Formats: sequence, C-alpha cells, structure tokens
Amino acid sequence: MKKSKIFLAVFALLGMFYNGQAQNVKEVKDSIDRDGNVRKTIKMEVNSVEDLQNLFKAIGGGNVKTNAPAGAKQETNGDKKLYAKSFLNKKAPRLEVGKWLTDVPDMEGKFVLIEFWGPSCGPCRASIPTLNEFSKKFKDKLVVVGISPNKEEFVRKMKEPVIEYYSAIDTTKEKFIKYFEVKGYPHAVLLDKQGVVHWEGNPVQKGYELTAEVVENLIKKYSRDNGGVERRFAKPFLGEKAPELEVIKWHPKQPDTKGKFVLRDFVASNCGPCRKAIPKLNRWHKEFADDMIIIGCPKDGISRIVTMEPKIEYYLAYVTDKVWETMELHVFSYVQLIDPKGIVRWEGICADLTEEKIKEIIAKYK
Repeated sequence: MKKSKIFLAVFALLGMFYNGQAQNVKEVKDSIDRDGNVRKTIKMEVNSVEDLQNLFKAIGGGNVKTNAPAGAKQETNGDKKLYAKSFLNKKAPRLEVGKWLTDVPDMEGKFVLIEFWGPSCGPCRASIPTLNEFSKKFKDKLVVVGISPNKEEFVRKMKEPVIEYYSAIDTTKEKFIKYFEVKGYPHAVLLDKQGVVHWEGNPVQKGYELTAEVVENLIKKYSRDNGGVERRFAKPFLGEKAPELEVIKWHPKQPDTKGKFVLRDFVASNCGPCRKAIPKLNRWHKEFADDMIIIGCPKDGISRIVTMEPKIEYYLAYVTDKVWETMELHVFSYVQLIDPKGIVRWEGICADLTEEKIKEIIAKYK
C-alpha cells in the first residue's frame, strides 16, 4: 500500500473517531489469489488510540508478498542499458509462442532462459554457441528457448551456427514478445521455477555478459532446494516431528502409511498453482508407489476439489482447523515430505520439489 493511501485511511479513521462515529469492529477474511498466496483482509474501525495503534500494526506488520527469499537482496541492473521493458524481480508473463520449431519443452520445475533474437542480427548469432553450452551444461535444471519475430523459413534457412536448444517464432509479436517491448536484439531473460525474472538484458553486452558462472550462481541462489524454509511461508518443521493430521474425512479411503514416506500437499480448490501441481503429483503417486504415499489436504473440503480438472489420483484428507492453525500457512500449494519415522525431511512450495530431491531423500532415510 502506498504511503498516501495509508495517510488517507488514517485521516478518515481519525475523523470518524473524533466525530464519535467509529465502532469497535474488526473483520478478518482469508482469500487465495491465483498464485496460491493466502491474503488476509482486515476491516476495522477504531474508537480508541489503542485501536489506531493496532491498525498501524496490521498495516505494517502483515505478510508482504515478495518473490525473493526472506532476507535476500533482490537482483539489480545497475547502469546496464536495456532495450526492452524491465521485469527484473517480477513475474514474467505466461510463455506463449506463435509456433514451436522444435519439440515443446517441459519447463516444469526448471529455470527458463529465453532469448529474443533474429537470424540477421550479428550479436544474436554470436550468442548461439554460448546458449548451446548453457543448454548442455545445465540441462537438468535449465531450459533454453530462442524466440524470433521472423518467419519460419527465414529462421530455418540459417544453417550456421546450429541451434541446439528449443526454438520458436512469434511473427505477429502478439504472443510473448509484445509484453517485453523489445527494441533491440538480442534480449534475454532468466526465469526461476516460479517464473520470476532474475537476469535480463543483452547477453553479449560488453561488461554485462551472461556467462555460465552468472547462470550457475543464479540457479544456486534461487533453486530453494533446501525446502524454502527461509521464506517463512509456514511454521517450519524441517528435521522435526510432523504435526498430526486430525482427519474429518478421507477420499477414496484412508491409506496405510506404515513404513512409508508421506508427501502432504496443502491446497485449495481456487488455487492456480495447486491445480498446476496435480499432474506432477499424479505421476509421483505412481512412480513412487512402493515407497511413498501422497495425501492432498484441501482447505475447503473434498467435495469441490474432486470435481476439479485435472482429476486427482492420490489420496485426499479433509483435516480439522487445528491442523491449519498449527501449520500457520501463508501460501498454497505447500508440501511436507515426511520419512517413515514421522520426521519432516523437506518442506516448501510444491513447484520447488523435484523428482531428484524425492529420490535423494528416500535413499537417505529409507
């Protein structure tokens, strides 16, 4: 909230207070936005100075949504010259292209490096070998995509250097390029697994080159493969006994978790990231069936979530309010991976959990 809005709100409340109109009313309402963040709406009128102080605490002490880990410094462009709209430290628009010239990449759970380029652009062609190198060196963590505003035949006509990463065109400039307002090529953006931009600019600009070292450091910084505990999205239980689940209703039945790892997914039916995670969880439900049970815990009950698409193939547990109070959740889809002894070995955003991490934890704690 901007300061001007805060001052206007305070002046209005002061006016109500001194005119004897204020009532001792406080309403707190939870809602979930499309990114899975739990937002608290506080409606309160004051009739005392103490109430006004509490209002200031509510405004200043609430949860502030940020894409950066708690306590971490965000990235900066410094005095770098940009020839496109800046999205640094912000979520990029959803990736859409006019046509893929290669297979469609699987970007789930990976960083994405997108370069806007053209075959007639010398610096663009010069950057291709470096992008090929990135695609090979970071293949398990990074997807490299080149998007050209040129026609397909013009792109395919270019034989050297050979592009070894994913390639697409957007000849109308109405899909993805338009959002970035690219005025000079090449222009690259590096996105984390949540689609937040952590590097942008001309990757071959002297003094600001995008190197393998830069990419590696950013992947390491924003991978959050420790479970994201530094982000305070919930009360941390890492390395501790997981809170008990008090279940009101199971669907389709209560699973036998004895001797198994358990992956709990705390969700809500109107949460976009929760729906996006379902195919991955369905896949893990089958792949790790011998070692792990997946349990979805819907905030708003089972009846609504079972009608969602895609269909959920794992177990669901409608839990009591006490579980939510214990977890102190501020975001969905939030998961806990628990070993057979009931100890939490990973916790954080579902999008940050990878198949490799699950295998590592199962091998270590089985």
